[in-house]
Amino acid sequence: MIRLGICLTAVLGSASVASAESYLSLGVGGDPALHGDMRMAGRGEGDGANGRLALGIGVSRLAIEGSLSRFGLGSSTGTAAGAHLRLRFPVRGGFGFFGRVGLERVWLGADLPSMDSTVDGVVGGLGLEYRLSAPLLGEAGIWAEVSDDRLDTGGGHTGGIRLWTAGLTFGL
Repeated sequence: MIRLGICLTAVLGSASVASAESYLSLGVGGDPALHGDMRMAGRGEGDGANGRLALGIGVSRLAIEGSLSRFGLGSSTGTAAGAHLRLRFPVRGGFGFFGRVGLERVWLGADLPSMDSTVDGVVGGLGLEYRLSAPLLGEAGIWAEVSDDRLDTGGGHTGGIRLWTAGLTFGL
């Protein structure tokens, strides 16, 4: 963990602030796939969708982002707030892959009495993106991602939420 901190400090500290790129990302996706204790607690019909808003700042291929997302959970919704590291891997032209890892806090609906209303966990995601330059918007991108939240639901139990999301990114 200390090595990771030293490496991140060296990478982020070696780049000038003027070359930092900030962005806003908006996405929507399908019904969440619940696993573990979340599957047992979240039975029922959800709203069949999820949404994600992220704000990030990056240097070269590495970015730090904060996000808010909502998803259907049984007859209610869950809300997640997170902080993530995102690493891009350009492939060819504007195409590339990216990976995202971070920490999240999730507020669950009130109709899940078998679980705490607030749970913490880690999230990881893999995605594909196409980056382009738009005349009025500057840097922009189209992306799709599959993410998986691993949550500590209390009492030594774990659960998770798998989401697929597609969206747009706009440079600020």
